Amino acid sequence: MRKTLRHSWLLLTAFALAACGDIPVDDFRSEGGASPDPTGVIQGTILYSGPRPVCEYDEVTGDPTRVLGRVVLTLFVFDNPPPPDGSATGAANLLTVPGQLLFTTLNDCLPQDATPEQRAEFIVRSVEFTWPEIPLGDGGPLGYQIRGFYDYDEDFIPFFGITRLGTAGDIAGGAFVDPNAAVREFREIRFGAAQDRPNGEVIGGISVALGAPINTELPAFRLTGDPLNAEEVLPTSDDPIVRENDLYDNTNTRLEMFSRNPDDEQTAALMSAMDVGGLALNTANEFAYAWYVRPVNVDDNPEEQDLHPILGSANIPWYFPIVLQQRVQNEIEVAAGVPSVLLVPTVRPTQVLNKEVFYPNIDIAIAPVGAVSTAADDRCTFPYIPPGNTTANYERIPVDCQEVPAGFYATNVLQGLAGALPAGGGVRECDAGAPGIGDPCVSDTQCEPFGLVCNNAGECAACRTGAACQDGRCQVLNLISDTQRNLIGGQYSSQSWAVPNALGDPSQVGEDAAVASQGPEGLYVVYDPNPEGPVGRQGGRAGCDRAVDPADGMERDIVYQTFETAYGDAAAEVEEICCGPIEHLCGLPLCEAIDAGGGLMIRSSPTSSETDDQGRVIPNCVPFEMPALCCGAAG
Repeated sequence: MRKTLRHSWLLLTAFALAACGDIPVDDFRSEGGASPDPTGVIQGTILYSGPRPVCEYDEVTGDPTRVLGRVVLTLFVFDNPPPPDGSATGAANLLTVPGQLLFTTLNDCLPQDATPEQRAEFIVRSVEFTWPEIPLGDGGPLGYQIRGFYDYDEDFIPFFGITRLGTAGDIAGGAFVDPNAAVREFREIRFGAAQDRPNGEVIGGISVALGAPINTELPAFRLTGDPLNAEEVLPTSDDPIVRENDLYDNTNTRLEMFSRNPDDEQTAALMSAMDVGGLALNTANEFAYAWYVRPVNVDDNPEEQDLHPILGSANIPWYFPIVLQQRVQNEIEVAAGVPSVLLVPTVRPTQVLNKEVFYPNIDIAIAPVGAVSTAADDRCTFPYIPPGNTTANYERIPVDCQEVPAGFYATNVLQGLAGALPAGGGVRECDAGAPGIGDPCVSDTQCEPFGLVCNNAGECAACRTGAACQDGRCQVLNLISDTQRNLIGGQYSSQSWAVPNALGDPSQVGEDAAVASQGPEGLYVVYDPNPEGPVGRQGGRAGCDRAVDPADGMERDIVYQTFETAYGDAAAEVEEICCGPIEHLCGLPLCEAIDAGGGLMIRSSPTSSETDDQGRVIPNCVPFEMPALCCGAAG
């Protein structure tokens, strides 16, 4: 026994002495080692305020057996949320919480034969959550924001791009600075750098509020119209109506919603494709399924509508539905860091002067300006403006005189309302438990939910713009609504629909169910009418040296903005941020021109690549010239 104890003591002593030396520490995986990278954890509470959940029911007794639905939380980098506030095309992280954890008793379930009063009843519930495996900052702090919704009808499917968002009836929200504020701002959840948090970081006390019912369905659309000429110029007429008509006539494009008629051939094909994918879309709901025109206020300033990001210099306002078209890239382009190209069409301003609700079609105009982004920094987006425009277009900010990059473009449309109230179609009685016309009032707050406004005389006056009180009901006028229905108030619900999507992919839904307009056939074409001609300032394209000055109608030299004139003392820093990622693409040959169909020529994508001694992917060609500010200009 003594020998055994002595032997154990010697082993422990030896181990202790060894421990006094330096213990080898491996590098993190991101640094080439084997140790897992430190990550962040968010802990907090989800507060739900909404209708009772729908449940599964026993066929015999009718008693509820399981709560349907789930909480879906999405995490975005704080400075780059989804459009229109940012350009994120997907969430950085995702967390779901089953409805059974939020509604812990089946007594919360909506009765199978629920009355309208029971369906309108709201309850408040909460559940704690822990969100692990969140990336920390790289070299500095990194902030996030949380957006989310309660998936009321369990139609959220993360594997399909068109079903990653809330639909009508879901309850939207997020983590806000003040959930009770009139204009709610998303709270920044800020983690430190991984280098400063080797053991990771836990941030607690985060409150996520879900309380705004989503009123609208996803805007399922087809894009119709003519392709865009890459050399088209912006209209120059002094008459804004003529300018708008000229811009629209270039392409005659419109967004067409699928018909509400289930017997319509295209609608039937859409529904069949969605059934195969286990998806659903309620096109029959006349409130939910329509185009709702609303002003865009990225800064959440209700007093000031944003100007369109491309046409704002001509004082053209920006409206929902927002349309974004992005040039399609192949894997080699992505690996090589070829810049993305974005077109930003606009809802025609004249058609929305007296109308707020459109169905089934709404016209859009496509501005012949491509926004080419070389890095995530806003200063690194260069408008590509074709030759032949005026000096005002070239001299306001750093731009590139070059035709719009030709190619195939995917289309994404954003719209949607949450927390709005219906007006029209006899849905809400003017005097049902609410101020009636002529009744005293103090503010619009009393009258708004019932389609009324508080006039200067302190009385609830006629229904809000676009509605009229007839036969004791707020009726939306035909003038402002194709559906005679409208939604009042509310906030943007971050809904979108993209073309192409999986519904047009036979490998996803089966060849018989595929909807052609939702697949590759739905891609938009920007074509080059002169593919053999020089391109941009690097190629010495005629028209990039001189242009007409709209101030006097005379032609003069174009004075382009440089990094120095635009950013002063920060010029060198901005140039490195914007040009560093693409310097290996400067001077590469243009890819060959190919027929996109019907004789329309576009630039192909690179077909091969090699890796240089700095690890950069060098493609065999580029689909368009890189910005002259980064790669030099011949003209």
